[in-house]
Amino acid sequence: MKISSLCLLSLPLTAAFVPQGNNVAVMNKNSLHAEAVSTLPSPSKPIFDPLGLYGEEAPERLAGLIKPLESSAVQYNKQVEDPLGLYSVTSPERMDGIIKALESSYNKDIVDPLRLYQDTAQVSSEVQMSASLPFLPRPALLDGTLPGDRGFDPLNFASDASALQWQRKAEIKHARLAMLAAVGWPMAELLHKDIASAFDLPNLLASGDRVPSVLNGGLAHASSPVFWIAAIAVAGVIEIQESVEANDSCKLNPADKGFDPINLGGKTMKQKHFMHEAELFNGRLGMLAITGFAIQEWFLNSAVVDQIPIFFKPMNVAMEQLMNV
Repeated sequence: MKISSLCLLSLPLTAAFVPQGNNVAVMNKNSLHAEAVSTLPSPSKPIFDPLGLYGEEAPERLAGLIKPLESSAVQYNKQVEDPLGLYSVTSPERMDGIIKALESSYNKDIVDPLRLYQDTAQVSSEVQMSASLPFLPRPALLDGTLPGDRGFDPLNFASDASALQWQRKAEIKHARLAMLAAVGWPMAELLHKDIASAFDLPNLLASGDRVPSVLNGGLAHASSPVFWIAAIAVAGVIEIQESVEANDSCKLNPADKGFDPINLGGKTMKQKHFMHEAELFNGRLGMLAITGFAIQEWFLNSAVVDQIPIFFKPMNVAMEQLMNV
């Protein structure tokens, strides 16, 4: 009886010195990790794992050798840009404020004419859009104060004030030449043959009674190179004279040549602005028209006055020609 009671009393004492099963497993697991970590070499550079290839129980991660990829960017005072939104809202990088908008690094206003941004707070409301191209911002120098200015400069030709002045001068020259050409082109096709026969001169029109142009090869019909020499010489004299005047004086309006014999330019500033715009708009239309004449005659192989006679011939002649077609 005494022996059995002694055995019962000794059981709790012996249990206190025997490890339980779970504790043994934990101790074995920790000892294995400790042995694995102790065997790892100490690298001179940290290990980056952006794809998460190292598991949570990997010895390298337990040893603290795995560093976040963005730590190098933060170390060099750089920001992480995420234009594709790959970092979630709850990611540590976004929570720490490391990720910045891509546009912030360029210090530019965000323009969203197609309403692609869901968060309208990111879109700048102070940017003015171009009147002619509403999906593009208005160029800085084209604020609408100049005659004919509608904010059209998609290729940024007027990058500065000097370039803008040069482009204005070139446009008004081409506009005036185009308006003269748009009138002279059909008049040549209508009157050249009669005038040439009246003065017993050769016919210089191209085939199909078309005006000579680059596209139909008619420029080769000039009887003598003297014509081209004279044309280039006259253009050179005009340009040289204008360059000398530009060096001697500064004209704010390159279109002002002092030519207004019947006083159509207007008296007030508002009237002058209106007339300058009217000249530019008609000149732009003339440039499109003269280009259309050349392409149309090259493609259809006939004179433009015969293609649309209702615009260039008397009504009875035009109707007869259209009925015959």
